[in-house]
Amino acid sequence: MPTRKRKATKDSSNALSALQERMSRLQKDAEGLLRKTQKQAASLITKDQRRALDRLLGQATRLRDDLEKRAERAAKDLEARAERVRMTLEKEVSKRIDPLLRRLDLPTRKEIQALARRVAQLERSVGGSRKAPAKAAHTPTAATAATSEGEAELS
Repeated sequence: MPTRKRKATKDSSNALSALQERMSRLQKDAEGLLRKTQKQAASLITKDQRRALDRLLGQATRLRDDLEKRAERAAKDLEARAERVRMTLEKEVSKRIDPLLRRLDLPTRKEIQALARRVAQLERSVGGSRKAPAKAAHTPTAATAATSEGEAELS
């Protein structure tokens, strides 16, 4: 039995090395065919045709770059134009609405803020002279009632 195993191992190693040798030759043949094909393809295209192809590719690349730059400029121009239109629209709306608001005789934001500061100042001065219980802080005081009357007069 041991001789059979050795012989089978020897036969399989011979077959393996023969297979490797064939594969190596096949790879070399394939590489040779590839080189031949490349040479034949190169010979089919003349140097002038190759230069013309290279020029065309270069022109296509430059054209793409030029188009990208134009698109960027167009986008910036559109953004600037949109901003100008927005500003013009705001001015126009303001020009038409301001007279309407003046006719309504509504207080301006600045006037309301000034009144709020004045009310806060009065509340501090009134609150500093007498201490009110915490519950009274939630109910309308005489100062807030007076400011409500003053706001009614302003309207």
